[in-house]
Amino acid sequence: MQALVHVAVPSVSGQAVLTMPLVVPLADLLGVSRQVPVLAYQTGAGLTELVTPTNGALMAVLLAAGVPFQKWIRFVVGGVLLATLLGIASIAAAMWWSLA
Repeated sequence: MQALVHVAVPSVSGQAVLTMPLVVPLADLLGVSRQVPVLAYQTGAGLTELVTPTNGALMAVLLAAGVPFQKWIRFVVGGVLLATLLGIASIAAAMWWSLA
């Protein structure tokens, strides 16, 4: 979900303003700690910062380094997938811990 919002709203704080008022009450309804949706938000926002072409800072650094965006994507895809799996495991552990 966060990746879709990140394309339209590249500002991380803007994403928080749009998504957290929806996700935190949902966590309250499910009986999950509020820390879990915050962790999910931070994981999603942080990972999409690495691969979204609407991220101005990323594009500026790639331009300054002379690295084409396609080459950057090929370089980071493995690391982003690994970090995504680690994020999913962390969120699952946080949910388990908050429900226990």
